[in-house]
Amino acid sequence: MFEKVILIDTNIWHFAYKMPKEEKYIQIHKLANKFLKDIFSQHTTQIGMSSYQIAEIMDVLRKAGIERDIRKKVLKDFDNTKFKIVEIQSGQVKIYLDKSIVSNIHIYDYLVAFPLKGLVSKIYSADDHFQHKDFKAIAEVINPLSPWILREGKRPTIQNEDS
Repeated sequence: MFEKVILIDTNIWHFAYKMPKEEKYIQIHKLANKFLKDIFSQHTTQIGMSSYQIAEIMDVLRKAGIERDIRKKVLKDFDNTKFKIVEIQSGQVKIYLDKSIVSNIHIYDYLVAFPLKGLVSKIYSADDHFQHKDFKAIAEVINPLSPWILREGKRPTIQNEDS
């Protein structure tokens, strides 16, 4: 029996499975890998995902060059009771798009998180977009890769690092 449901953002999955290209980012990969292993070993914790996020994770792993057999195993693992998959309803997409327009945060983060509103107690993400009030209204947001900050299309940075 699961006591809690959490959301793990796609960027953590990406860094957990992908090998680092640069030495300075090894810590991110190690933190992400350890975090996922720790969550998988917690028998009272279920991982919530939107149906969209499954597709997003599979695409991110493909683009990262993760072998097909590994990707197939990850996809098969999502059928396990460890995962609670929530379908996105067509009417929700307009709501998420409106929120995306107002916040200027791409809709993909909304498609990952908002279908799980009322289900998850914590959101784990290293993406600073998730620090926005829209996401904090869903659940407590925790960066398990701190002090690293990740954002799609940008190089990882250390929190409060002057760029």
